Amino acid sequence: MVKVTSILIIWLFLMTGNISFDDGKHLFVNPSFQPDKFIIKKKVLINFNDSIPDDTLTIYFSNPDLPSAFSRDIHTAVCLDTLCRVVDITLYWEITGKYLGFSLPSGTQLTKKEHTPFSEKDYARLNEILSDSSSQLRTFSPADIHPVKKSVNHTDGITGATLPDLASWIVPEAAYSSYTLWHLTYGATRDTILAYTTNHLVSDQLIISLLNDDDPYNQVQALQWIENRKLNNTQFTELALKVLHSQNYKSSGQSLQFLKKSGMDLERLQKEVIPLLDSEDFRIKYVAIEYFRECQLIPETVAREMMSRLTSDNYYLVNVILTLFEKRFQPDLVDQRNLSKLLGSKNINIANRVYHYLLDLPDQSPDVIKQLNRYRRKAL
Repeated sequence: MVKVTSILIIWLFLMTGNISFDDGKHLFVNPSFQPDKFIIKKKVLINFNDSIPDDTLTIYFSNPDLPSAFSRDIHTAVCLDTLCRVVDITLYWEITGKYLGFSLPSGTQLTKKEHTPFSEKDYARLNEILSDSSSQLRTFSPADIHPVKKSVNHTDGITGATLPDLASWIVPEAAYSSYTLWHLTYGATRDTILAYTTNHLVSDQLIISLLNDDDPYNQVQALQWIENRKLNNTQFTELALKVLHSQNYKSSGQSLQFLKKSGMDLERLQKEVIPLLDSEDFRIKYVAIEYFRECQLIPETVAREMMSRLTSDNYYLVNVILTLFEKRFQPDLVDQRNLSKLLGSKNINIANRVYHYLLDLPDQSPDVIKQLNRYRRKAL
């Protein structure tokens, strides 16, 4: 039974990208990053102004001109009152400062309450906790993690009961250790990594690599570096268009901000933005809507491509497009005739919206006037 359980655990960690080595060294990182495989490494001394004695950052390079990741060895004591537990762990970040994983030296382990070693499940849980940059641990103080109470005989990272509302954010029975490691992951070290990359490592090759990445966080950071460093925009335009259609609202929005300033032909950019209106993610739709609201004019070719989407019973999309047309596009007689077909929609809301849009046009074709009169009589 023990053998079967071990096999299941190994399979689980292989499938999730978390690996446990038989020699006792635990490595929990993105499967694409294997720190021992990097031949080119560089160490830099940084004054972090924190309590960690090691001020060395290790930089990992895919090639001499392409940095990939950072690591920092953490040797610290997680203390509670007068009792402490030693934490020996290496934290890894991507070149953008995004958490990448952690490892423990061979023969070491993290412990919980009553000196209980972390289980494989606990290590996997810790990795999940450290992967969550928006964790509520950000809002807690050490006093919240360990309220003042009567002294006890045993301790770990935290002794005694844990506040109930912390359960979703910690490793069970290791609240203070979870809290400490999360703040080490998202504190001064990460800020320093981002600053060091910005000041010393950003290059065209790095930005191209990040824009080709499927990670929205890295794509957004790369686009921000282009803008802040005033790099040549044209070489990144096609990659930014790819990011625009990535179906992530953060990277799509950042890409659009870049493309608006890139000097791209307005008509082409508007056509590239239109497919965002089809997204099932409302936040992406909103990126497109806000962009068109800022436009003073919608060219005829763009408007007709938008009108090609008015063939469904999606009232929301019909209303959005017609609202964007107002004061930005004047449909000609052919366009008016095509729009008037929607007066026959089975969706009464769509028919009414098209009726009022056509009725408010300053220049209506005779055919459309007849269609409007016919619809009005039918509606009455």
